[in-house]
Amino acid sequence: MPKRTRTTRRLEVWLKDTDQALFVLNAQRRLVFFNSGSERLTGWSASDLLGQKCDYVSEADACTPAALLAALAPPPEVWSGQQQQVPINIPGKISSPQPRVVHYFPLADTDRDVKAILGIIVDVPEASPPTPISASQRLHAEIAALRQSVRQRYGDGSLIGRSQPIQRAFQQVKLAQASSSAVLFVGETGVGKEHLARVLHYQSSLGKKAFVPLNCHTTSSDLNQTLSRLRDDQQADSLQAGAVYFDQIDKASALFQQMLLEWMSQMDGSVSLRIMSSSTRPLLPLVEAELFSEALYFRLTPLVVELPPLRDRMEDLEPLAQYFLEELNRDFAKQVAGFSEEVWRQFRRYHWLGNAGELRQVIVEAQEACDGPMVKPEHLPFRFRAGVTAQTMEPSQRPRVVPLDGFLEQVEREQIERALVESRDNKARAAELLGITRPRLYRRMEHLGIVDPDASK
Repeated sequence: MPKRTRTTRRLEVWLKDTDQALFVLNAQRRLVFFNSGSERLTGWSASDLLGQKCDYVSEADACTPAALLAALAPPPEVWSGQQQQVPINIPGKISSPQPRVVHYFPLADTDRDVKAILGIIVDVPEASPPTPISASQRLHAEIAALRQSVRQRYGDGSLIGRSQPIQRAFQQVKLAQASSSAVLFVGETGVGKEHLARVLHYQSSLGKKAFVPLNCHTTSSDLNQTLSRLRDDQQADSLQAGAVYFDQIDKASALFQQMLLEWMSQMDGSVSLRIMSSSTRPLLPLVEAELFSEALYFRLTPLVVELPPLRDRMEDLEPLAQYFLEELNRDFAKQVAGFSEEVWRQFRRYHWLGNAGELRQVIVEAQEACDGPMVKPEHLPFRFRAGVTAQTMEPSQRPRVVPLDGFLEQVEREQIERALVESRDNKARAAELLGITRPRLYRRMEHLGIVDPDASK
């Protein structure tokens, strides 16, 4: 028995000191062994890494322990007992990522439950053909490379997209980082306007200060209180705002617009504060229709960043979906590698009216329902599957085309009458609900033949 102990110790010493790069993960995916060969290859010491988790994710910054841990993480199929060899790029502490192949060996008990995984890192064979990998592994590697490239170009690895329209938007944000001008983000719901605004703020010179989002449906009293507090806080030693983001500015009432314009005039030159806003539609047509203040429009639009809908940049669908899925793997017990080909087919057929926001929510629900290493069609939420079916069906009856002028006047009349009922014939309140000025309300009432009860008094 003592002889076996000495032999075991000699084996442990040999494994630790050998030039062959070896590592071991326990059942909780924590790194429990990282030998000298691995240290020499990566430049990281075992003390920097032992005890940390290896999640199946991608990292934007290559020169960090987190990036190395992510690179060492085996595909989730290995935890099901499959041996695999995977080509990866090993991030170095002070060197560029190096191409290698990792052989993963699941170590199971007598009940075939995987209790640990042994990883052996070897050079890429020169004479043999490239190591075959699955589609999900290929996309996983592409996401890591894309995030590192975007981080180098734009300073933030959470910007995901390879299409020309979204790259153009990223470039506009990068240029805007060098100024303090107001920025308007235009795009449909769910395209990522607020996320891009946050990236712009935190990568700018004001990034250490707070980012304050405000919804433009806020009531007038709440808005006045919030704007006053922002103005007062800029003069105090408390946490100061560096950027204020007005969400859905195109839906702001006339009173909201007036209060915001007055507040911006009061703040001019007195504080360092960036104004950002978002709109689901271009503001200029609203100005021309007298639905939006022309003075406020010019204050909000020195820089305009337009974000295309997901259906117009479908080449970004796969990297976005894989990115959302891998972010759910982070610090989570369940690890999911990717999507089956049938899921990808359904994703490509779907119109994604809710854009990237809807895509993320579908993936959140699918990941929760997934019971294996791959998301399959049965894991997708019912409402999504029903939506795919509905979008592929022809409508039972095509809507009839009607004269536009009469139809628009009918809709306008209904909305004005509804606002008058809700405001109890208070014209100022009705105009605010409709987002127009009171003189314009009177003109439209007269044009549409809507009787003014106050006129006969």
